Amino acid sequence: MKKINPKNKIKNYLKEYSYLKSIQSLLHWDMETMMPNGAINDRAQRLSYVQGKIHDHLVHPSYRKMLREFSSDTKLSKLDKKLLQELEWDHKLQVALPKSYVEELSLATSHATHVWAKARKASDFKLFLPHLQKLINLKRKESSYFKVQKPYDALLRLHDKEFNSDQMRSLFSDLRTGLIKLSDKIQSQSEFVKVKDLKGPFALEDQKKLSLKVARSFGLPEDFSRLDVSTHPFSINISPLDQRITTRYDLEHLDSLSSTMHEVGHALYELNLPLEWEGTPFQEAISLSVHESQSRFWENIVGRSKEFSHFIHPMMCESFPKSMKGVDEQKLFHYFNKSLPGLIRVESCELYYNFHVIIRFEIEEMIFNQNLNAKDLPHIWNEKYKSYLGLAPKNDAQGILQDSHWAGGAFGYFPTYTLGNLISGSFYQKMKKEMPQFKKQISQGDFSQILAYLKKNIHSKGRSVTAKDIVGELRVEDYLNYLDEKFKG
Repeated sequence: MKKINPKNKIKNYLKEYSYLKSIQSLLHWDMETMMPNGAINDRAQRLSYVQGKIHDHLVHPSYRKMLREFSSDTKLSKLDKKLLQELEWDHKLQVALPKSYVEELSLATSHATHVWAKARKASDFKLFLPHLQKLINLKRKESSYFKVQKPYDALLRLHDKEFNSDQMRSLFSDLRTGLIKLSDKIQSQSEFVKVKDLKGPFALEDQKKLSLKVARSFGLPEDFSRLDVSTHPFSINISPLDQRITTRYDLEHLDSLSSTMHEVGHALYELNLPLEWEGTPFQEAISLSVHESQSRFWENIVGRSKEFSHFIHPMMCESFPKSMKGVDEQKLFHYFNKSLPGLIRVESCELYYNFHVIIRFEIEEMIFNQNLNAKDLPHIWNEKYKSYLGLAPKNDAQGILQDSHWAGGAFGYFPTYTLGNLISGSFYQKMKKEMPQFKKQISQGDFSQILAYLKKNIHSKGRSVTAKDIVGELRVEDYLNYLDEKFKG
């Protein structure tokens, strides 16, 4: 009998992991979009069971043996060595966690996410408080399993292992200084400050049609994706050829458009990861920061550009003739880039968005490095909003309850949004040199070459490369120069 190559053994073994992840993702997507409220306890149990099976699969002695066989091969190529490095990193993270903890966390996040949606709707933090404190306690416990000097770093590296809290704090400090200077300059440019909001109502069906048109024009294929509604917009990979995105609609505002573009960016990344590496790190995003760079690229660098305003203007006039009366392309561009501080992160303009992330980063540091507890969070949150943005939330829904991340146990995720912005800025500068015609293509509504460029340089690489490999040293200046160029324009 012919001996199976250790690498192929691992690939075959991890396909089952991929199938289990698909089951988990589908159960989660349904919980957020379709599931009847009364099913939450049963769904939480099933998700916990599947999560336990996934953990079993990744820590099984037979899999450890496969990794040892692979590492003992003396003829590994450079790519093989990179694959082994990433496989061992993932295995190390899984082995550190007891199965009982993994199942308990899954149960807790399912219940917390369900209660968070109710609490947000009622704007009642007290309803969510015990669930949030339980998750904080569980994530503190998780960080202790990894035995790092700073507990918060253990959680950050689950989302991006290339950066720790000290590096992030330094980058964020430089970014904050640059953004304050830029915002002072832009406040004097009335076209970006005093532009009037488009007035609704915006029929929900027309919003959905517009969102779908934009998603399809960006390259999201109808046969391999769905757009649905959820309390908080998200994108989820059910399987390599089944991408689900959600948005939320408001009769008086058009935030559904930017949310959809953001989630399309995530889905396009997932769809264009290499199929032949299913279940392995090479069919996963480089990091969540790079993943966010793609969503922010489509939402902002494309979707808030002057060229995109030219492309979408006729569609918006057709969809919302009353609201668009007297609004030309230039006014639409100013509307998309209205630069005033606001309370809601997902509705924020580019100029102030990163302040929302920095606030969350600082609070999470306080939770895990200084033992701040859940009951104190609304006060700290509100104080930081006053300090950074000069605004105070009127209620819990506008403040501490606006995001679903903590309900899902995703502490350490928020910084990836700003890292993603910085990466997108660096990639924008790179793209301008290598593909100078891309802005003209946006104005023409031709996004195929842009997507092909992203696929070639980022998506198809999986985790075979790092963020540094694709953009070099991360430079705050690249992102600030991108913003400065836009507002000068």
